[in-house]
Order: sequence, then C-alpha cells, then structure tokens
Amino acid sequence: MSNKVNLDTSEQLDITCRQGDTFSLTLTLKDSSGNALALSTDNYEFVMQVWGTGRGKNGSPLIASINRGLKGQDLNTQEIPGSAYFEEFVVDDSGNVTIKATATTMRSVPAGRHLYDLQFILPTTSGVDTHTTVLRGTFTINEDVTKMGRR
Repeated sequence: MSNKVNLDTSEQLDITCRQGDTFSLTLTLKDSSGNALALSTDNYEFVMQVWGTGRGKNGSPLIASINRGLKGQDLNTQEIPGSAYFEEFVVDDSGNVTIKATATTMRSVPAGRHLYDLQFILPTTSGVDTHTTVLRGTFTINEDVTKMGRR
C-alpha cells in the first residue's frame, strides 16, 4: 500500500512576456482521454492571479482576472487596490480559453520574475463548485525599452 497521495494535478508552465506589449495566450484543455472540454456549455469559469515573489498575506496581486477577486472581495463592486486586470477570459467548446491583457495593463505591471496560477471553477448541481488549479509557474515580465504614451 502506498503511503502518500498527490492530488496536485496542475502542470508547470513558465510564461515570459514583455512589459508594455499586449498579452495574449490561448490554451486548449482536454480531459484524461484527450477530448476537448466543453468550456462554454459546461459554464467553466477561470481565475488567474500574478503575484510578486515578496507577497505578504495582505498584499494584492499584480494582475488578476476580473471575474473573481480575492477572498471577501467582489470585483463587481470593488477593485483590488494596486492590481491590474486581465480582460474577460474567452472560452469555447473546443477546450480553448484565451487570456488577454492590454498593452496599457501590461505597462502598469513591474518587470521582474513573478508567480502565477490558473484555476478553473466548474459549477455542480449540488451547489458546491469544483475548483482545480490547472497551471502554475513563473510569470516573467521583461522590461521594455520603448515607453509609450496614450494617443
């Protein structure tokens, strides 16, 4: 009999992007049989947060998904102080989830090596949603030489 179990099924994906550039990442999620997940039909919701490595218990993420905030915060009525936001995630029934942030948003995030994770929330008929961390890793933002103003 085994004496340990690992329930962490998340995959590590380190992301490198550039400060001030538009961020766009499309991922295709499949079940263990290789079939694409019906993300739209099944009402999957996604949460992603990027944190500086020196975050404290009461800190704020550097970038967060706009649909779900931190515990106790409803982003429909209250923003997280000091945070920037990804655009609303786009999902389809081919298993694709697209994560975007505007160039303006990415300009507001400090360059450096940060940490992130991406979770999905799958509603259930019992009312107790399933939360699963899909990806985790470093989120490195390389400094951009060109500094753009607004037009």
